[in-house]
Amino acid sequence: MRAAALLLVLAACEPVWGVDVRVHHPGHVPVEHATVAVACAEGQYVSGEVAIRTSPDGKAFVGGIGGAFPVGCDVYVAKPGFQTQRIRYRDLCPNGPEGCERVFQFDLVLEPARQ
Repeated sequence: MRAAALLLVLAACEPVWGVDVRVHHPGHVPVEHATVAVACAEGQYVSGEVAIRTSPDGKAFVGGIGGAFPVGCDVYVAKPGFQTQRIRYRDLCPNGPEGCERVFQFDLVLEPARQ
């Protein structure tokens, strides 16, 4: 029991990278089951949860253990019937990994797809 408690305390001290999002429709209605993903170049390994669906309240967190947001990886938010949003690494971290935040928070509006 003590070993499990110690492991939890040590894990809580690890640095974490991630993307915390709230996704809604232009009418401010939450968008459930939108996919939020951190996508990287082929062959680039990223530890942690890299894709998840939004909950009924439109919220999701994607992330993992690490001292920096994965270099070169972009954030995507997509759902059928809506325009996909892409947030490029160069927009998240314009100065590269030096000084880049580890965790980002977004309140995103998914526009309906154009016909």
